[in-house]
Amino acid sequence: MHKVKIEHFYPKDPILRQCIEYYYFLKTDAADFISKYYVFPNTLQAFNIHKHATCQIEPFSTKVSGQPGDAHLIIAQGKHELPLYVELSGILDKITIVFKPLGLNHFIESPLSELTPHASQIITCWHNEQFLHSFFGAENNDERIAILEIFLLDLYKPIPFQEQLMQAVEYLMDFETERPVQEIITKSGLNTRSFNRLFLKNVGVSPVGFRKIARFRNSLRDKLFHEKFKTLTDISYRSNFYDQAYFIKIYRKLTGHNPSRFFEAIDKLADDRLIMKFIQE
Repeated sequence: MHKVKIEHFYPKDPILRQCIEYYYFLKTDAADFISKYYVFPNTLQAFNIHKHATCQIEPFSTKVSGQPGDAHLIIAQGKHELPLYVELSGILDKITIVFKPLGLNHFIESPLSELTPHASQIITCWHNEQFLHSFFGAENNDERIAILEIFLLDLYKPIPFQEQLMQAVEYLMDFETERPVQEIITKSGLNTRSFNRLFLKNVGVSPVGFRKIARFRNSLRDKLFHEKFKTLTDISYRSNFYDQAYFIKIYRKLTGHNPSRFFEAIDKLADDRLIMKFIQE
């Protein structure tokens, strides 16, 4: 059996902890390795840096193949409301940086909506050969993280209207006291048109679209990690779905399955932080 090594870590620098949820490293050891799975809409944003790899990207499909001697490859995922098929093959050595909803904006020059308009895309803005060679040449993952965090802190910059955006994201993810979107806009001090443009530019999806994804992820966390929420009725009520029919409709759109079948099919990795559906052949 081919070995697949996955290790997850949390940011060490306090500034980076505000922007990044966690890192995970994936390594494989064989040219004939292959893994196929689906990932699902998320409020977080994955940024993948591969040592030697090529890829084939289609609207909702990303295939990455690793071979020694290929160039470094950086792929960023954008916001998506359909399952994303991922296929990994060959000898792989990669890190995935999982950014918080506004996190990536601190480390890029272009607006997020322009940089990541698709479910997946190749990114060139971080293609610093000195950094990449130093990072992948490190002896262990702790050294890699130290090199990465120095690189990230050198790129770090504040976001315009950061306080208003962070508050809006927090409100949109709060299902205990769910506020109407218009109330959230009013609290920002911006007019509706300016707020919507600013939110889309920095989050990559509209406030309504973001709340839909956040509602899905909230219900997913309740089902997987909270013992007291066992029935689908409990889960849908907890995340303020309108009714069971709407709950099922959203799950079918975002996952391709009804809720009960989806919960039976998924796998959890990296300290249960990665939620995937592997394809068995």
